[in-house]
Amino acid sequence: MAPVHSSPRLNGALLALALVAAAVVADVAAARGVPTVAARHERWMSEFARAYADAEEKLRRQEVFAANARHVDAVNRAGDRTYTLGLNQFSDLTDDEFLETHLGYRHQHGGLRPADDAPAAAVNMSKAAAGHFQDTPDSMDWRAQGAVTQVKNQLSCGSCWAFAAVAATEGLVKIATGDLISMSEQQVLDCTGGANTCNAGDINAALRYVAASGGLQPEAAYAYSGEQGACRSGGVMPNSAASVGVPRWAALYGDEGALQELAASQPVAVGVEATDPDFRHYMSGVYFGSSSCGQRLNHAVTVVGYGADGSGQEYWVVKNQWGTGWGEEGYMRLARGNGANCGVATYAYYPTMDS
Repeated sequence: MAPVHSSPRLNGALLALALVAAAVVADVAAARGVPTVAARHERWMSEFARAYADAEEKLRRQEVFAANARHVDAVNRAGDRTYTLGLNQFSDLTDDEFLETHLGYRHQHGGLRPADDAPAAAVNMSKAAAGHFQDTPDSMDWRAQGAVTQVKNQLSCGSCWAFAAVAATEGLVKIATGDLISMSEQQVLDCTGGANTCNAGDINAALRYVAASGGLQPEAAYAYSGEQGACRSGGVMPNSAASVGVPRWAALYGDEGALQELAASQPVAVGVEATDPDFRHYMSGVYFGSSSCGQRLNHAVTVVGYGADGSGQEYWVVKNQWGTGWGEEGYMRLARGNGANCGVATYAYYPTMDS
């Protein structure tokens, strides 16, 4: 059989037929009082100010939206999770599109100078494993202590590594000086150098740049654009009010006691796996990852506290940078104490005030 060649006229006719069929389905569903995918998509577009280039793109995005909406509805209808899902700004993205544009964590395992690669001096791993941290509080929330800035948005740039490094720095500066300063992620994105870009980056490299900068510029002075640009820090004086010392990182090997000891002292940047559609559409509750979640760390977040809910379920308070429309106003409560935590206790990164 000879191959069938498409043409602009044929493609246009097929698109027209698809639109007519969608309209018929919409009329039937409306008569039954059931919102159609098209109507639901229109409401979602209005809520998130989404527009498309043309009708073909809109139809394609509507199909992706429908698949994501079915997943969200099925999980919530099952009622067997300790969390709920919701439609958000990512609901018209495929898994691959989301992975490419909104994650971006990479741990640099080797090639650092010994001073840069030093383990976390604040944590004695053997003591943590033995349960010797008797003075660690049962709960901590650095938001309540005024050491966490507003939830930010990395937009369609894999700069989570820069945001996590900055959030940890903002927290330490507040704890050390009493001043909460919203600092520039754009400066870190532009100036860290190496392979640290909108595609991915290393939190430890970001923290080393933060220390070397002498103090990051305030957010308002070096605003975030969602794209990497030329480093502009050479034309401004270091912001001494935001200066920090040598950073540290620690391989925790799943030791949540060690992470708790760190998080009791200051906000801590960590890597997690955020590939699962449930993570992307998380809305509220205590999130449990699958048994395999955490084998592929690909997103950087900041642990800003920990606690337990009314049923006694322990959790980490995680600050994300996907805006306040995701999760609990931009935060996630991630399961603690049972291993279903998507790798949160694998690597920890934090600045210090040490010279």
